[in-house]
Amino acid sequence: MHHVLSFLLISVTIAGMASSASAQNCSNTSVGLKPLTELGTGTYQGYPGGLYSQGQNQRPAAHETAGRALAQQVQSLNAAGAPDSTNGKIVLLSIGMSNTTQEFSVFKSIADADPVKNPRVVIVDGAQGGQTAAIISSPSAAFWDTVSQRLARANVTPSQVQVAWVKEANAGPTQAFPVHAQMLQANLESIARNLKLKYPNIKIAYYSSRIYAGYATTTLNPEPYAYESGFSVKWMIEKQINGDTSLAYSGSNARAPWLAWGPYLWADGLTTRSDGLKWECLDFQTDGTHPNTTARQKVAQLLLTFLKSDPTATPWFVKTTTQIERVGKIVPSTARLEQNYPNPFNPTTTIEFGLPRAAHVNLNIYDLTGKEVMTLADGEYRSGAYRVTWDARALPSGVYYCRMASENFAQTRAMVLLR
Repeated sequence: MHHVLSFLLISVTIAGMASSASAQNCSNTSVGLKPLTELGTGTYQGYPGGLYSQGQNQRPAAHETAGRALAQQVQSLNAAGAPDSTNGKIVLLSIGMSNTTQEFSVFKSIADADPVKNPRVVIVDGAQGGQTAAIISSPSAAFWDTVSQRLARANVTPSQVQVAWVKEANAGPTQAFPVHAQMLQANLESIARNLKLKYPNIKIAYYSSRIYAGYATTTLNPEPYAYESGFSVKWMIEKQINGDTSLAYSGSNARAPWLAWGPYLWADGLTTRSDGLKWECLDFQTDGTHPNTTARQKVAQLLLTFLKSDPTATPWFVKTTTQIERVGKIVPSTARLEQNYPNPFNPTTTIEFGLPRAAHVNLNIYDLTGKEVMTLADGEYRSGAYRVTWDARALPSGVYYCRMASENFAQTRAMVLLR
């Protein structure tokens, strides 16, 4: 009964912030805007696109390096926050409003059932209906008390929270762009600082955009506000990258986790994005704003794919299945990277390499676009022959490249994952 009453109260709260809901506006299949990921160096009302600066969708090199380093530091912690490789946990926490909890609850269901997920990762949905960015920007908001209760029910503590997924918006925006987006940006920055305040061991926070709101029939958060809120995330992350101390993620005065884009979720209705994403009217509930079952599944799958492939996520989210072993006693005369076998493969393949003398070895896997999807080796190895089995069950079929780099040696082999 308590849960039913809570749901009703949340529903009333949301309704109070918007006009009465009616059937989706299914005729509004496009608003004619380009997703930030496709706007590139083009502009929207004078502001450049891209998820990051200069119209780029990739993280700047230094920010990428910092994120990867922090990902390596995410480890199993006990309830007090001390390293515990035997019984410790890594908490992935969601932060946001109604759309967020609806989408993240589906993500939790499919991620917990995925054999690729690290069993040490505990997924906790902290997002709550009616809890806008303006509300939870305050560290004393009741929202944070509810998150603490949910962590306790999951048998984890605030000290074990190390990664967050944040998706937020404000209710009933009316200001012209960029004012409302700048207001949301300030709220998102406060939320980032709250994360560090509440969860001292947090290292990474991924932020995502709103989904399409062209079918909306309420003033809760329609277009173009849903689209424009993507700029709020973009500007906040750029502010950290540019060294603003109020969002510092390292050093003795760290005030926020390392911030980056998670999956970018906005697409222009039925106008299919370059990666195939589109939003149909049937993806939404009757208010045209909240996600229906299919939309929740879309977001959940995009988030899961991101966490299973992004280099700042795979070190802690994906179950470790690679172990490099030294084979035989013969020392090769030259450095070499052998062709993997079997090839094509599904889902595992064996990769062998050799060193004539001790050296630092980087052994990385890349997809066809050149994006790194896995690091198999990054360390010092003595002379000899080595073998590693790569488990690619988290990735889709396609051509991948294994590249070995050591001192003055570099070699690449093509591999085919065929399901």
